[in-house]
Amino acid sequence: MKTTDAIPVTIPVTLLSGFLGAGKTSYLNRRLLPSLPPDSLILVNDFGSINIDAELIEYRDERIMRLNNGCICCTLGGSLAERLAELLRQPVLPASVVIEASGIANPARIADLVRLSPRLQLRDLVCLVDASQAERHSRDPRVSEVWQQQIAAATHLVINRLPADLTLPPALISRLNGHKAHIKREAGDANETTISTKGPRFTRTGAWQSFSLNPAQAIDGDQLATLFAEYADVLVRAKGIVQRQGGKQAEVVQLAGGRLSWSPALRRPAREQLVCIGTGGPRLSRLADRLRKLAGVKAGTQTTLS
Repeated sequence: MKTTDAIPVTIPVTLLSGFLGAGKTSYLNRRLLPSLPPDSLILVNDFGSINIDAELIEYRDERIMRLNNGCICCTLGGSLAERLAELLRQPVLPASVVIEASGIANPARIADLVRLSPRLQLRDLVCLVDASQAERHSRDPRVSEVWQQQIAAATHLVINRLPADLTLPPALISRLNGHKAHIKREAGDANETTISTKGPRFTRTGAWQSFSLNPAQAIDGDQLATLFAEYADVLVRAKGIVQRQGGKQAEVVQLAGGRLSWSPALRRPAREQLVCIGTGGPRLSRLADRLRKLAGVKAGTQTTLS
């Protein structure tokens, strides 16, 4: 680790953004973690729990995980500004910092916060874009503004889930052309391409809400799918680790881009959890009530996201 001395140490910062379900954590695991120097710090600011692959975890508590590559990963308790200020007061500083922003965050604001510190240097602002959802996100009044903000603020776009011919979606081409962006493609995986770009920034508006619950019983998967479909007008994203009726082990359940998927959990969690996010209002509250009933719990928490 780097120590403070008379000459200020500049810490490189990579900011990872992208709309809910775009694949930020997978990209972090697959592309960023292997290249990070030991003693790097990963800050995760998401509406749910940290989602780092289990085989990478060496130690964890309520907020902090030590990864087996020597890096530290922690959730953001309090504001990002508080966490960064706390970081820079430490006598031993991390070799680098990666910030995984919430899927509904305006990364331009986070980038400005990093730029305010003479001890931090913003190296890259990477935005993950799900090509299969670009047309939908561009038209959806609930998400189009924040989706555009994230694209506009990025220095690098990682377009994943591309069609076989690697054609960029028309909505994304329109968004890039509208900002007169300079596009330079770089090598990526078979189903993704990286674009270097620079565009203007937007201000963030809109009210989002999330709620979480800890199921007290196995969940009927068909009923869960029916509820998600019924409230698709307000529900944007859901994820969790739950026990499904008829299943032999806990499963990871995810709703992203209107698609519901189930996969085996790598290990049984200390407690099951389901987290949902959407546009606030009576219908989202009604969904929370019905999900609590389905999961056999009497109450949960609901938080307005800033």
